[in-house]
Amino acid sequence: MFNPDRAHVAQVNLSTASSASSSSLLESVRTERQARERLRKQERAAGLIQRVWRGRAEAGRVRRHALDRLEAAPADGRGLALVLKTAPGWEWERVTKVIERWLEAGKEKDGKGVPHMLSPLQTSQDYHVLLGLVAIGILQRIALRPRTVTAANLLGGLEVLFTPAAWPAGPAAEFIDVLAAHGWVETLVVILETLVAAAQPKKKHPLLQPVVRLLTAPLCLVPLEQGAPLAPPLLNALLTVPSLLSVIPIQSVTHLSQTLPLFSLLLPTAAADPAVFSHARLGTEQGKTYFLANLAVFGITGGLLARYGAAGAASWMAVVGTVFGALDEGWGRWAEGTVDDNDDDGDVVMGDTSDDDDAPAAPQPTQRRQHARPPLPSALAPKLALFASPAHITALSTICAAPSAGAGALGRLAAFVSNILHAFRGTAKWEAVLDATLNMKQALAKRLWREEVRGRWGASSSRETWDTFMDNPHRASLVLLTHIYNHFLLLTPDDEFFDAGTNPLAIDDVLDLARVWRDLAFWGYMHGVAGAPGTKQGTGTEEVRALFTRGVTRVAERNARRQFASDEFWVMADFADLQGFVQAAVFDDAELAAADAGTPNPDGPRWARARQLSKRQVAYLSPRLGLLNNLPMAVPFQTRLEVFSAFVNADKARLGLDTYIHRKRIRARIRRNNLAEDGFRQLDPAGPALKGQIKIAFIDQFGDEEAGIDGGGLFKEFLNSLTKEAFDANRGLWLVNDNNELYPNPGGYAVEGHSLAWYAFMGRVLGKAIYEGILVDVSFADFFLAKWLGRQSYLDDLNSLDKELYKGLIILKNYPNPEDLALNFTIVYEEFGQTKSVDLVPNGSEIAVTAENRHEYIQLVCKYKLDKQIAAQSRAFFNGLSDIIDPKWLRMFDQKEVAQLIGGEETPIDVRDMKKHTDITGFPDGTTPHMFWKVVKRFTEDEKRQLLRFITSCSRPPLLGFGHLNPKLAIRCSGSDTSRLPSASACFNLLKLPAYTDERVLRAKLLQAITSGAGFDLS
Repeated sequence: MFNPDRAHVAQVNLSTASSASSSSLLESVRTERQARERLRKQERAAGLIQRVWRGRAEAGRVRRHALDRLEAAPADGRGLALVLKTAPGWEWERVTKVIERWLEAGKEKDGKGVPHMLSPLQTSQDYHVLLGLVAIGILQRIALRPRTVTAANLLGGLEVLFTPAAWPAGPAAEFIDVLAAHGWVETLVVILETLVAAAQPKKKHPLLQPVVRLLTAPLCLVPLEQGAPLAPPLLNALLTVPSLLSVIPIQSVTHLSQTLPLFSLLLPTAAADPAVFSHARLGTEQGKTYFLANLAVFGITGGLLARYGAAGAASWMAVVGTVFGALDEGWGRWAEGTVDDNDDDGDVVMGDTSDDDDAPAAPQPTQRRQHARPPLPSALAPKLALFASPAHITALSTICAAPSAGAGALGRLAAFVSNILHAFRGTAKWEAVLDATLNMKQALAKRLWREEVRGRWGASSSRETWDTFMDNPHRASLVLLTHIYNHFLLLTPDDEFFDAGTNPLAIDDVLDLARVWRDLAFWGYMHGVAGAPGTKQGTGTEEVRALFTRGVTRVAERNARRQFASDEFWVMADFADLQGFVQAAVFDDAELAAADAGTPNPDGPRWARARQLSKRQVAYLSPRLGLLNNLPMAVPFQTRLEVFSAFVNADKARLGLDTYIHRKRIRARIRRNNLAEDGFRQLDPAGPALKGQIKIAFIDQFGDEEAGIDGGGLFKEFLNSLTKEAFDANRGLWLVNDNNELYPNPGGYAVEGHSLAWYAFMGRVLGKAIYEGILVDVSFADFFLAKWLGRQSYLDDLNSLDKELYKGLIILKNYPNPEDLALNFTIVYEEFGQTKSVDLVPNGSEIAVTAENRHEYIQLVCKYKLDKQIAAQSRAFFNGLSDIIDPKWLRMFDQKEVAQLIGGEETPIDVRDMKKHTDITGFPDGTTPHMFWKVVKRFTEDEKRQLLRFITSCSRPPLLGFGHLNPKLAIRCSGSDTSRLPSASACFNLLKLPAYTDERVLRAKLLQAITSGAGFDLS
């Protein structure tokens, strides 16, 4: 309301002058409230402490009163249960005497033969629970002092509790529940291990017998299925005791063998609930290892597995397979007490390590163990090896093949053997398992294909199949079949592969299986493996992807030697955007190159110390590069060539080699009569800088510099002449096989420092030719080319080195009694007229070749001939090649394709294609060109190659035809003087042809020019 009397209006102060006092007041109120809250909490805590103290004091008074009564009168179970609820060490002497008196009195039997301590079971409803608590309390007291006479008396008294005739069925089952819930088995195992540790050498503690009897005593009171609560602790505690049957008396071993329900209760329980393997001791790798060793003694050595037939085998395979499948990488080597052998003279491949074995340290999609394992007792190794023995694998296969095995037996066997292989990977046992599967006359491989794999992977080309691979019920069968067939491919020569009597699969079946491998591996690279970012839980693993990759690669290598599949078979149909794939791959490679370049070296180019990535690392960092490096055949060959060319162009751009002003030119004056030595002396010091531009000036026999400016043609001519001379087998650094293909000389001269420098130089020279797209006439042996691609050497590769040795090893492989050949693990070779012998393994001269170890001998011979003999030479050559060509670029191709990359296609020259892609200029009319093509068509194949070499410096046609030759082939009129010879500018792929009007003259002059061997002065 309006008030005109301003004198009575309240004064409002909008300033903050009093805010400080208000804040202080609020803070004071808050502090007082917090103080009151603390006081209330202290009062509540004090009250709680007082109540607990009074409760404990009253409980102690009651227990002491009960103990006094028990000492003054005959002990009863209820009072004893009350006393034993205290800490096991409380009033040790007094309580122990009461227990002994109770047990002694309780042993006496009534008129029905029932011990007095068990008589109330017939009338009381809860007495069995009290007995359970009493038994646990007594056992806990024994665990404190297990080596005393008192412990012996108490153990003997406890055994009276387990008198079967005195126990009604219902109370007995609840009694076992009480024991299981309060750690009956675990406490007994603690006592057992204490007694084992205290035993004298070669003597068993006498109390071990009653302890072992008590472990299984509860199971005699109830039907087997009601003893299930004791199954997990028996598995987790008892069966994880190290070398259980070796540390207990023989009487106890017999008792356990007869009373421990391993196949009737424990294994079926574990098979139904695999979670048991993640708890207590079984949750550790060491516990699993001791568990497996004990199982081997019970089931294999003790013969229990053979007694229980198909049902027992099913539980055995489920449990043992699950445990083996959960073991960490490297367990097999740890279990047998071996360490990794880093042999510097072992397999040498270019820029990689074997992805089948140990990979170099790098970011990986799966975690690897970082902690050291403690050494295991040596006695465990032979026990664990029983699981991988041929006898064990064969026995299980026989059981699973029987009609009584039922449905799914083969799948269970596959899962079991696959997990065995997983655990023993990297050991000799791994190969022994595969040998056992192959020695079944290929029956297992055939059955797996026909019953478990064929027709079940029709959707393998779908990404979803890979994303759900680990959940597929037929996964184990496919994995095992892949392992077996990969092993077959490793050991089998080509002739036997194509023999229907030897190959477990028909060729059409092989292709169907390879198609499944290809599809799954493809998605494994393109969309990742389990554990990688963005993948689903059921996605296939890195190990499975590598396994399928090996399968595809080995079948593809067979096809490359003797074709049985079309070129299109290997290509995935999923590539809708090939150009986009190329661009993405180039981008990924550029990103890796930028990350690897690091700090520039002031003394040399940045690429001099480029880090080389393994195939596994590349797959992790880039899906597309991983596919190109591991499964290149899935990408069309032409696309891979485009990718390679784009890689080179991007590398030149990154290094500034495509910019004229930044080009670093290396100049060399080369005498034609001393070409190789001059090239080595002037160009070898450049090292990786050979990637830059090289200017060549030729010096003739008179010491004069030949005319001409090197626009690239002189260098091409030099490169072709250098490779022809440097790779000449007569120089001593290279040898040729029966197909006139090169490989490094294994002789002692070749490993000297100067020779190794030459190998490195030749690697860089060849790398430069590939880098610049210059085709050279050099052919290498298949096994040597395989090393360029990071692939290991096997039996079939030996055929490209030494056909006679290869045939001899094939005879040995199939010989019925190899012992008759009197071979041992040595190899003999001759050098400079002297015969030398080398042990393939330590003390190899003392080890005879037998039917059991012949496969190992064959592989060792192959490894020595194909790898160790030329290790230093190959390493030097690859180091030089890697200076120019990134190893992962070459891994996009197979051996045949690399050979084409080096020297073009070994196919007849297609004159029609050559004519179609040739530019003709300068002629007054079409007479001379028409005669030229007419003459060329009538040339022999050798003359056509000489013509091509004259024009382009290479006698082989370019990859994918003349349409891909750069610069384009050209013929230009060089004038009307028909007395002149034709000439060429190889740097421009240009033929300079006079305007001949006579066909015979044209032919004669052309042949004279291309066969004269003249130098660049001819033009």
